[in-house]
Amino acid sequence: MIEAERIEITQDYWVGEGRIKQPEPDFVARRDDFAGIVRMIDAIESDERLKERVIERMAARAKIAVVAPIAPVNAEGDVEIPEATD
Repeated sequence: MIEAERIEITQDYWVGEGRIKQPEPDFVARRDDFAGIVRMIDAIESDERLKERVIERMAARAKIAVVAPIAPVNAEGDVEIPEATD
């Protein structure tokens, strides 16, 4: 919520200073996203069964992520695709 408030305060200040005519839509959307994340976390925290299910799901996804192969990357940061062998 602190980040959402910071965005809102900054945008309001810039409008007041005349730097921008109105709050920038991308920043407003980001502020709303942060506020939505906080509301979602509050909802999860307030329901013990939902919290347990989220933790279980995150643990299951973490196992999947560990098993997934990672493509090799060269020094330039490009993914190296191995040549097919017959």
